[in-house]
Amino acid sequence: MTMKRIGPRVLFAAGLALLLFFTLFPFLQMLSTSLKPADQLFAVPPVWIPEHFTLSNFTAALHHQQFARYFMNSLFVSVVTCVLVIVVSVLAAYGFTRLEFPGRKFLLNVILVSQMFCISAIVIPLYKIVSALGLLNSYPGLVLAYMAFTVPVAIWLLRSFMLNIPIDMEESAMMEGASKLQAFVRVVLPLLRPGIGATAAYVFLMTWQEFLFSLVFMTDPAKRTLPIGIMDFKGQYETNWGTMMAASILISIPVFLLFLVIQRQLISGLTEGATKG
Repeated sequence: MTMKRIGPRVLFAAGLALLLFFTLFPFLQMLSTSLKPADQLFAVPPVWIPEHFTLSNFTAALHHQQFARYFMNSLFVSVVTCVLVIVVSVLAAYGFTRLEFPGRKFLLNVILVSQMFCISAIVIPLYKIVSALGLLNSYPGLVLAYMAFTVPVAIWLLRSFMLNIPIDMEESAMMEGASKLQAFVRVVLPLLRPGIGATAAYVFLMTWQEFLFSLVFMTDPAKRTLPIGIMDFKGQYETNWGTMMAASILISIPVFLLFLVIQRQLISGLTEGATKG
């Protein structure tokens, strides 16, 4: 094999290794800290691999009086948000893809431009809206806030997937006696499953890990989600880093399992959705 062929492969492998290092190092450091006993957390020089592994940090996190409640709060909010976003976005994407109406392109551009604003820029307007609706410190208010920044992205993702579904298939179903709704349910939705899986994974990940909105809209400690709940391990004078890292590992498990289950569908959906826009 000539040097001309070896050189690019070596550079590619080195770049991939560097990318993996920057991607995995924070997680490995978090895992290492969660398995360390207290006397090794601030050792000098640093102890990268614990001499004696301990699960006491995980036990302390699981036995925290509010951890189970925080977990159920996050799960409930994430699942409800995911379901509502998918329902709204599928219908909206279908309308933008299959229907012709005045202002269609303008509305699509408005949805796209709305994603140019960072989340912190829309917190105050959303807070006023949620407050006017009387939904502060409630799960519906938090779900509504999450939908505000996930629905636009979901619409664009699902629209790109839907553009790959030939309209002839719907027309054939309607020629055989199916109504437009029946053609949508029986033809479009089954073919849209990879896109729905990819979009649902994105929405779940965004809501599961979201911190700012949960901090602003939920003032009742009993209604906090996990990203806010793990701050209980941070005290005024001392932070229990071992337990906090263990709790962070536990928070990551549902997302890891979700991607493990739907990885084929997710990859298929992302590659199919990338062909058209």
